Amino acid sequence: MEHTFSPMIRQYSAIDGLQQEYTLVYAMEVEGTQGCRLSLCRIGSRQQIVSQHVAAAPEFCYRLLRYLCENGVQPELWRDAVTDLTAAGLVGEKGGAWREQ
Repeated sequence: MEHTFSPMIRQYSAIDGLQQEYTLVYAMEVEGTQGCRLSLCRIGSRQQIVSQHVAAAPEFCYRLLRYLCENGVQPELWRDAVTDLTAAGLVGEKGGAWREQ
């Protein structure tokens, strides 16, 4: 059974003298049995797109994407955050941050 994984969107308002308005779109594409491609697109101020392949089940990848969205991970930190969160020491180990239930 195929699942549909909807993009997640965070909107940031303009704050006079501090930040311009922009939107972050967190998306995921399943790449067959090879894992998933997680992407982040910043629309508005300083537009940017970053993506990274994660060799894990789609359900795990979507939880990871949700974590990144809920914590407002920006494009500048994207690769480091995804790499850290998917490090071999965290995925699947008993007591690890991402232990499968």
